[in-house]
Order: sequence, then structure tokens, then C-alpha cells
Amino acid sequence: MKEEITNIKWNKSTCPYCGFGCGLMVGVKEGRVVDIRGMKGHPVNDGHICKLAVNIPPIFTDMGRLTHPMIRRGDELVPVTWEEAITHTANEFMRIIKKYGPESVAFYGGAANTTEEYYLMNKLMRGLIGTNNIECSTRLCMASTAAGFLSTIGADAPLTCYADIEEADLFFIAGSNMAVSTPVMFRRICMAKKKNGAKLILVDPRKTKTSELADMHLQIRPGTDVALNNSLAYVLLKEGFVDEEKVEKYASGLSDLKELVEEYPPGKVAVITGLSENQIIEAARMIGNARAMLTFWLLGYNHSTQAVFKNNTLHNLSLLTGNICRPGAGPMSITGEANAMGNRWVGALSHLLVGMRQITNEQHRKEVAKYWGVPEKNIKSTPGRSIMEIIEGLHSGDIRALWVTTTNPAASLPHTRWVEEGLAKAELLVVQDIFHPTETTALANVILPAAQWCEKTGTFISSERRIELVEKLIEPPGEAKPDYEIIWLIARAMAFEKEFPYKSPEEVFEEWKGLTRGRLCDMSGVTYERIRGVVGPQLPCPDTSHPGTMRLFTDMHFPRPDGRAALLFRDYIGPAEITDNEYPFLLITGRLEWHFNTRTRTGRVRHLNNAAPDNIINLHPQDAEMLGICEGELIEVTSRRGKARGIARITDSVQTNTVFMPFHFGKALCINQDRAANLVTNPVFDIHSKQPEYKFSAVRVEKMPVSLHKGK
Repeated sequence: MKEEITNIKWNKSTCPYCGFGCGLMVGVKEGRVVDIRGMKGHPVNDGHICKLAVNIPPIFTDMGRLTHPMIRRGDELVPVTWEEAITHTANEFMRIIKKYGPESVAFYGGAANTTEEYYLMNKLMRGLIGTNNIECSTRLCMASTAAGFLSTIGADAPLTCYADIEEADLFFIAGSNMAVSTPVMFRRICMAKKKNGAKLILVDPRKTKTSELADMHLQIRPGTDVALNNSLAYVLLKEGFVDEEKVEKYASGLSDLKELVEEYPPGKVAVITGLSENQIIEAARMIGNARAMLTFWLLGYNHSTQAVFKNNTLHNLSLLTGNICRPGAGPMSITGEANAMGNRWVGALSHLLVGMRQITNEQHRKEVAKYWGVPEKNIKSTPGRSIMEIIEGLHSGDIRALWVTTTNPAASLPHTRWVEEGLAKAELLVVQDIFHPTETTALANVILPAAQWCEKTGTFISSERRIELVEKLIEPPGEAKPDYEIIWLIARAMAFEKEFPYKSPEEVFEEWKGLTRGRLCDMSGVTYERIRGVVGPQLPCPDTSHPGTMRLFTDMHFPRPDGRAALLFRDYIGPAEITDNEYPFLLITGRLEWHFNTRTRTGRVRHLNNAAPDNIINLHPQDAEMLGICEGELIEVTSRRGKARGIARITDSVQTNTVFMPFHFGKALCINQDRAANLVTNPVFDIHSKQPEYKFSAVRVEKMPVSLHKGK
């Protein structure tokens, strides 16, 4: 039983993990975070939280916290003063820019950065240095969602809100084990099923905790979602579930879609997906008969070379049936990290610009340049490099310097050895983080100790467009500084004192929100004072008397040239890599409930780490018998890129000829150095969103010699 701690001061905050945005109450005593509880009455979670949030307090006192800057001299990282670290970093950036040009430098941050921090980095990189090589880890989770929304409705703007969960009578969940990845949200879905009799269709190659509650589990072959969605549209159209006259008022492309989905009858698609023809027809009828369908998709849907097309064809199902822009109906994507939505809107990807603007739009560039007071030519019209292209640039020598904050690319990106080799080639690798060692800090030339959540102030924007203030409640350890302060100190040392005069994150916020005025992300009505200690509004919120916006486009007018959404036909194309005699198994990756991303934080919490201390490999019983593998044995998967090992878990949760590995494990916190799934994953990506295809790698599986098991 949890020990009761007295004399605690409780403070409202927002969870720093996934993008659901649970309201938290943070207990502080004598300058330490001692307890975390759910905020009762919060519209997102009403007091409920997951095990990751409950186990936050030990992260603040872990011995691995970074407390002072370090510079690499020879083979050693040597402690230095902040003055020396800032001066050295600024001078090295200026040297490299002068010698190789502004395109030789890049920035890559995590979606745990506050919106204010990414605004500062946008201003520095795009407005003053003159490069669009600015990226965010949202590239790895939700870039395809953004591109899907942009092409279907004309803006990267989630239409729905969490209150729609209680209004829906059908949930369509694709590519997500929500019971593990967003458990508090899934609890609301379960309650809605129980109270309202809502049905649940799950599309997932694995049997999971989520599939146990599904009314229909479509256990498709990995990567075949586009074919499935096209076939569902085929049935909806053939069986009269589509009011064509009504649909054409708010969506274009219906006639073309009707013609082209003729190529996807259920009988043909059953062969592609591994489902039965009846399953496809029954699922389509459930959709057609639903009063209000809410669709969900998360990382698993987007980790594909057809990810944007998956998004488009899923949106088609909502548009065809009128399940959009009304209570209980519409598409709802949940971002993988706390501020992934905010960082998309502040321009954290290389093709975006501040305030939901596009780099390729001349008017958008002029607006931002004028607001910043910089020459228009400073903001380049060509998108910068995606993170995968930045690594390619490090290999080729086109990128010479990389600045990394709040993320761990040496563990999170696919094809680990290729990534490590690229990072090692950088003339300057600056890593700003809260712990050392991580897989990335181990390669750094400069390490800057950063403050973390509750040690700094800033804003997060959740997946339902809700803006929340996360305040500083305790002091960071040692000499650690907030990321925003580190950014403006380096910018000033690069001779941009006038452009970076800030003394607080609130000043940064007030400047940044001016670039949202009149746009879908309008924050004009938001101030720190308005959202301090209370639940923030959903954006847009154009003035201080505005309550916020629950749902977008309720008038069915969309920000596209003709005011209509787009029904987009997308042909099914198989994954980039196929299995063969040498690599006969398909590897898919995903989450465990005990860890988050690369375990930079959760791997340091004893309770969480004890629950899942080592990587596992799920293998179907038939395949295990064929290979002579028993439960608990050490096995190895090998791809065309490398090898990774894990403990065999024999289960029918995976299909035959398919294996599953969690993606959390890397080198820094593991006794064994060969457990990372990304040692074998494929660095190919969706050409439209540039999001990597983590969910499909051809591998072979082998049992390891008994002599190795002791070291497993």
C-alpha cells in the first residue's frame, strides 16, 4: 500500500508522456516531487492515470541526472562551466555555417519540448541562420497523420474531441493496442461500451488486450490496411449505405472513388489481407449502420511506407457515411508524445512554418519574416531535411553539425548502426538532455544539462487541441537549465541578442501566439494567467471571453479550394521489403505498458524496469515448434541490416511467420547490448510524410546456443 505523505503542496499539471493530455496533481514537499495523482474533474481523465504517470517521482532523483555541461576532449567528456559550453557551442556553429553554409547545420528535438522552446528554435534556425533543417520526433509518430489531414480536409487540424467518446456508438481502432498505449483513454472507451452499448472494431495484426474487448477483430496481414479500407468503401457503396447526393455537398472525388474501388471487392481483398470475405462485409455493415462512428489510429498505422494513404482511405470511410464533424463522429488521432500536436503547429517539422503555415507558401513566408523582422530571403522556400535525411546528410558530409534536445535518435531511429555511424561523423553533435548516458549522449561532442517537466514552465497542446500550462514546481538539479534558456543563451552568443531578448517563457508565448491570430490554431484568447492552475481551452480560442472550440468544421466547410473535403482513392502497394527464403519471417514492433519510447526515463524507475527488464520476442507456437524454440530461451532475429536478440515468448497473439519485438530497448540501460529492435528495422519511409516503416522488416529467427543463455 502506498505510504501516505503529509504536508504536501498539490499543484495542477499535465502528463509529460503520451499526447492524451491527462490532468495531474503533483505533490511537492521540501522542494521534491513526492507524489503524482490524477486530477479529479479534469475533462480528459477525471482523476485516472496510468502506471507511467504514477511512477514519475523517482525520475527526479535518479543518479544519472545531468547536472553540469560537458565538452568532449579526446575520448573523454570533461565538465566545463556554462560560459565555456555556451561560447564553444555558438562558436562551433558559426564556424561550420561560415565554412559550409547554413544548410550544413540541423536541429532535432523531442515532442516533450514545450511549444515555446520549439518557437525559439524555429526563429533561430529558419529566421536567422537561414535553414529549414529543423525536425521533431513527431516525424516518427504523427507526420503521416498531419499529411493525411492536410490532403483530406486541407489542414493539419484534428476535428474531434474526447467528449465524442461518450457520444459514439461505434469505435473503429486501427493499428493500436490502446489498452497499453493510451490506457486512460481506452478506459473511457470501455465505459462507453458498457454504458451505451457501443461496438468496437479493431484492425490489428496481433491479438492484444484491446482485441479482448473488441466486438470484431480484423487480424489483417501487416501493412494491408489500404486494401482493407478500399474494400470497406466498396461494400458501403454497393450496399446503399452512402447518401451520394449529401456526400457530394461536402466532399469531392466521389465519382472517381466509386469507379476505382471496383478493383477492391471483398473476395479479392480477403486474399490480400488474410481476412475472410464475410469479415470484410460484416465490418462494412457495422460501419454503415452506425449512428456515430469514431475512428482512432496511432503509431502502428503510421509506421508504414503507405501511412498517408492509410490515413486518407480511413478518412474516406467517415466521409462516405457522414460520420464527421458532429458529436460522436469523426477521425481522432492520438499523438505519441505530450506536445506532438503543439510542435506540429509551431512548425517543428522541416516542411512546416510557425502557426500552421507551409514553407512552400510564399505568403506564409512573408508573414513570418515580417513578424520576426528578418529579410524574406532568410526563410528558404524549399523544405529542409527530414530526420532520416539529416542522418543521410551526416554520412555524406552535407550536414556537419546537429543539435539534439529531449530525444534519443541513436536508439529511436531505424537501422541503429547506420544512425550511430552517421552521428559519429558529425563535426559537432550537441545533445541537450536530462540523463547521461543515453545512446545519443554517449556520442556527443557537447552535453548540455537540461531541466525537465516540473523544473521549467511552458505549454503543451494535446491531441484534442487543448492547451495546458505546465509550470515549474521545483528547482532543477545542479547547474541544469531549462531548454528555452539554453536556446536563447546560445542564440545571443551567436550575435542574435536583439532577436532573443526574452527573460521568461511567458514572454516567448506572448510573441508566439501573435503568429496564430486568425488561424485554426488561434491562441489570441489564451494567457498564462488564464490557464494557470485550471483546465485550458481547446483551440482555436480567438479572444479572452471565448470558451474554446470542441469540434472543428461543424458547418461542413473545409479549408480546401472548393470548401469541400476530399475523397481520395489510394491504390494498395505492398511494403518496401518482402520475405523470402533467407528472411522468411516478418518483424513488427510496438509498445509495452511498462515503458515509454527509448526508456530514457522509465528505464530508471525500479518498479517499471523490474516489470520488463529485458526485451522479448513473440513467436507463434507453430513457428516455435518448427525452429525447436522453447519459452524463455534466448533467440535472435536477423535482417539485411543487423541482428537483435530477446527472450522467446511463445504465443498465438502473433500470426504464423510473424514475430513481434517491443521498441523500447537500446544499449544505455541494458546489461546486454544486442536487444534493440532498431538494429534490424528498415530505414525506408513514406515518400509523402517521410515517416519510417518500423512495422515491416523481413527477418530470420534462430535459437541461440545454450552457453549464451546465462548472459541473456
